[in-house]
Amino acid sequence: MALPTKPSSLNLGLGAWNLGSQEEGHKAPARSQGASQKLPEYKVAVVGASGVGKSALTIQLNHQCFVEDHDPTIQDSYWKEVALDSGSCVLNVLDTAGQANHGDLRDQCVAISDGVLGVFALDDPSSLTQLQQMWAAWGPSHTQPLVLVGNKCDLVTAAGDDHDAAAAFAQSWGTPFVEASAKTRQGVEEAFSLLIQEIQRVQEARAKEVAAKAERERARAQKATCCCGCSVA
Repeated sequence: MALPTKPSSLNLGLGAWNLGSQEEGHKAPARSQGASQKLPEYKVAVVGASGVGKSALTIQLNHQCFVEDHDPTIQDSYWKEVALDSGSCVLNVLDTAGQANHGDLRDQCVAISDGVLGVFALDDPSSLTQLQQMWAAWGPSHTQPLVLVGNKCDLVTAAGDDHDAAAAFAQSWGTPFVEASAKTRQGVEEAFSLLIQEIQRVQEARAKEVAAKAERERARAQKATCCCGCSVA
């Protein structure tokens, strides 16, 4: 299926997404000299079981169209320069495989990502279980922020047990939960917008921790030195 011509920008509630930087989604955007070289870059891994619509969500975000049939993804990478209210950044979306035999590749993408979009299908309860198993297998070493996305909300008529289970899972992990549809575009922009906010919040908190630690070390060094500059035992 031929993808339509992309618009010049997308609005995710945080600002305009400039989409002219890449035609096929596999090349880093060309950056001009100067300030654009210093743009912060966020890597986002889109993970979930096979067939839940990870690629469809990514294509909907990038091309504003719905592709119903496509070959199973092994790994795709999409780069977008994003203009936010607080400034611009570059988003690198890693669309990962859902098949178990590509688990190592998926785990590598998660390990290098700044945030994770965890996708399951609202019409398939087992896909949420598989996503939970993936997340549990990564263990405490993976501390990236997560946004949970229940895709295919257009196929369910009302919130039920699946919605409640997903909401409980999101609450237990302290993560946002978004119902979305790659077909109707509902929640697609919101999901990526929330993940960017979560990444920025976590990175700001870590930066404050590093600064506070450096200040404590400086204070201890001052206490260990007398007024003439010699070390105090």
